[in-house]
Amino acid sequence: MKKKILILFILIINCLFATSSYAKETGTVYIESNYDVVEKGDEIEITVNLKDATTAALDFSLYFDNDKWDYVSKIENTKVENNNIVYVWYDKSGGKSPKKGEIVKFKFKAKDNGLSTFSLNGNFYNESAQMIQIDFKEKQVKIGKEDTNSKDEEESGTDTKESNANLQVLRLDVAGITPLFDNNVYEYYLTVPNTVKDIEVIAIGENSNAKIDVTGNKNLKEGLNNIKILVTSEDNKNKKTYNIKVTKTANLELANTNLEILAIENALLNPPFNVDETNYSTEVSKDTEKLNILAIPENENAKVQILGNDNLNEGDNAITIIVTAENGFSEKKFQINVHRRNEEEQIKYEEEQKEQEKKLEEAYEIEKVSSEIKENEPEENLTNGAIWIIVVIVIIVIVCVTVFWYLKYKKNRK
Repeated sequence: MKKKILILFILIINCLFATSSYAKETGTVYIESNYDVVEKGDEIEITVNLKDATTAALDFSLYFDNDKWDYVSKIENTKVENNNIVYVWYDKSGGKSPKKGEIVKFKFKAKDNGLSTFSLNGNFYNESAQMIQIDFKEKQVKIGKEDTNSKDEEESGTDTKESNANLQVLRLDVAGITPLFDNNVYEYYLTVPNTVKDIEVIAIGENSNAKIDVTGNKNLKEGLNNIKILVTSEDNKNKKTYNIKVTKTANLELANTNLEILAIENALLNPPFNVDETNYSTEVSKDTEKLNILAIPENENAKVQILGNDNLNEGDNAITIIVTAENGFSEKKFQINVHRRNEEEQIKYEEEQKEQEKKLEEAYEIEKVSSEIKENEPEENLTNGAIWIIVVIVIIVIVCVTVFWYLKYKKNRK
């Protein structure tokens, strides 16, 4: 009997402390798609799911490759900006109907071949307006199957593989090339010291039968050099040239063509400015005819020239920023594709903005309540801790008294 009472006492204490130690909720947000491989023109559904937790309010950003996908859903509480979908939701019943499992479903239409990644980040709150610790998972979807339909190609009289003049890989045996390789970018930049005589170029085509000629990478002279990679398709119908402008110098700072700051007033660059990136895009209102661009070089003696910034047309506009190094001959070009909205696009944008502002205000109120709760948590935790201590003491006293009377009873019977 004594042993049973002790075991019961231990179980009670363990249960009490297990309950009181639960403080923060965690969950996983993952993305599912109804297809892992699709063809151009196909539509897919991207579903955002929450497991291991429930949420009464949330706001997140879903990122996708807008070069490969068109967003085709028309969902409330969303705002679309280039490759970013902002989504906001809260439980209007005040936390009585929280969500778990499927949160929301988006539809996209494939428009270009390649491997793309869907990812998201944001804030999720429980019924007590406390922020949930979330582990976010990405999802990859491929556009274009590995094996092309050769029968269809023969019937149409074309062979896309034989006409392919794209590079798949471009690597050098020296570090520092910018921007990162993209087979749709045809101009790259590199600065090397005078000790470099030759540069080994590894260039591999998407079609292994395409012809690749590399020139200008041997016996580099001091000053400006141009390495030319000419890719000729297997059927000799297409040619593409990739250029690497190499500055060979004893003073690397004099050849510095990097920008320290690149920003546009009232507009966001996509992707955000990075010293190793030279190609950007942005979107502006229909009333914008000229951009106020801030382009500051790392070397204060370098010169910056901005072309194409005046009299923007509706639709896409190309702006080129040329940085000329202090040495007077090293150059780097930064390209910005600027989309000026038309009347219809502007109206739609403004409507989305108003709706999004409303949703963000509601989300802000939820977060405000969450902050107030967190400020009161130490006092509440202290009060709860005191209650648990009292409960434990009472239980200990009861158990001890029970054991004492049991032992006394057993002794008297003897």
